[in-house]
Amino acid sequence: MNSTTQLQKDLFRRFASKEMTKLTLSQYYTAGRHLLKHRNNDSDAGFSAFQLTANFLYRELPVRIGQTATGLKQNPSPYNIRQIPQFRTLLDDYVDDLSHLVDRTPLPSTPDANEKFVNTLRSLKRKYRANMWTLSQGLRELSTAINVNDPLIVPDFLRTDTCVQRKEPVPHYFSSTMAYPDLSAPMAYLAPSGKMEMTDPSTWSVSAGPNMVNDGGGGKDPRLLTPQQWTPNKVCSEFCDEATCRNPRLWFSDGTQRCAENQTRRFFDWLYSMNLGTQLLIEDHVAIHDYSHNLVQIIQPLDIANRAARDASAICQRHYGFTPPVIKVIAPTPGVTTTYVPHYLYSMLFQLLKNALRATIDRHQRKPFPVIKLVMSSGDEDVTFKISDEGGGIPLSQVDAIWSYLKTTKDVGEVDQTQKTGVRSSALSSITFMNRASDMPLFGAGDGLPMARQIARYFGGDLDLVSMEGVGTDVYLHLSRSRNVAEHTSDLCTLLESSFPIFSTATSASPSSAAI
Repeated sequence: MNSTTQLQKDLFRRFASKEMTKLTLSQYYTAGRHLLKHRNNDSDAGFSAFQLTANFLYRELPVRIGQTATGLKQNPSPYNIRQIPQFRTLLDDYVDDLSHLVDRTPLPSTPDANEKFVNTLRSLKRKYRANMWTLSQGLRELSTAINVNDPLIVPDFLRTDTCVQRKEPVPHYFSSTMAYPDLSAPMAYLAPSGKMEMTDPSTWSVSAGPNMVNDGGGGKDPRLLTPQQWTPNKVCSEFCDEATCRNPRLWFSDGTQRCAENQTRRFFDWLYSMNLGTQLLIEDHVAIHDYSHNLVQIIQPLDIANRAARDASAICQRHYGFTPPVIKVIAPTPGVTTTYVPHYLYSMLFQLLKNALRATIDRHQRKPFPVIKLVMSSGDEDVTFKISDEGGGIPLSQVDAIWSYLKTTKDVGEVDQTQKTGVRSSALSSITFMNRASDMPLFGAGDGLPMARQIARYFGGDLDLVSMEGVGTDVYLHLSRSRNVAEHTSDLCTLLESSFPIFSTATSASPSSAAI
């Protein structure tokens, strides 16, 4: 073992086991206003204000970066992502960032040391913009590898060319919510004995149980099971062709594949949220120090919604070459305010409106286009946006798949517009993002919706979708009005505890990945 590898392990062991300090919007806003108040104060009070925040970041950032690097190294997803160059680059960058903070950056206890620390944050800020783009590119490469059944990345039990063909249907188990299992949560597949089986469900041997029925000869036939409705801790273990199966997604999908999809989505949800929180900490401090501008502000959501609608229409017109559908903004309470990160709200609405515009144009082809409605409503707990289009909708069996990081809405063979424009949306500064969004492509990376949902959930909101195939789609974006909701992301230990052992074994089986 060389000294570099040992250093990495020592750094991981030192910081990855520590617990993150999760902040609220109120803490961000209060600290930001306090720093802005003392920013131009050359006295000891001015330095002390920045020193308090800088010392917190000096302790907190290594914990977050260490957890992110360790999670990427441990890889709780079923696919061997360490064989993909972009993910290896990310891991190397995280290790370098951690080493830079810990070994080459002094504690910001003096004005000179504080300036060196801020310089380090400026460097990390630039790298984290590029990291988000690298992550998107890595997801594209992973999707391609899965589509072609790359044996270096896709384990045998998930490769379609090696899967065992099922000779008979496997019994269908219902969750405690009857026929509607929670497909957004990690799915564990349980044999009737209650023991977790992460192998192919078609190979399970069904032991005798109370729900088996007589086979006519006095014995119990395991193939003749009565429906186990309301049985706790059981989820749909396999697709079925029974008329009683009321979830269309289960008619055409494989249980093990769904399990892999959900575990992969859980991992990348975590990875995106860790990057999101770390980037917000860095950018907020640098923005206050360099631009007298804090990122968490008291905003008027309607103003941001109008701007997102204008910019989405502008890029749509540039892409298609004609006037796009009208976006009608409706706000019964236009003056409502809330505490939030303006460019987070803008980026979510911008993404959702782009999707609505494209779906409407592709569905109707020619004018007159139906109006797209953007409705903003405010209640005691939430500020909610509803975006309604008549773009043809999405089949119910495909709704869950739109939240996958491993799929793209871009048509096969379509030219990546980012290659033409040279603009990479995820690499832009949060301060300039809203000013340059109208220069971005109409579509491209393919991870916009799952990323938007992670942004919404990060401070207690959510993003949901209801679609009527043949008509259109309603998307609901909820923002929590509470300023006291802490950052919503799991610690590393929670993520790894919820991962499935067979996945870890499958992804670490490649000898070439052991050295990463």
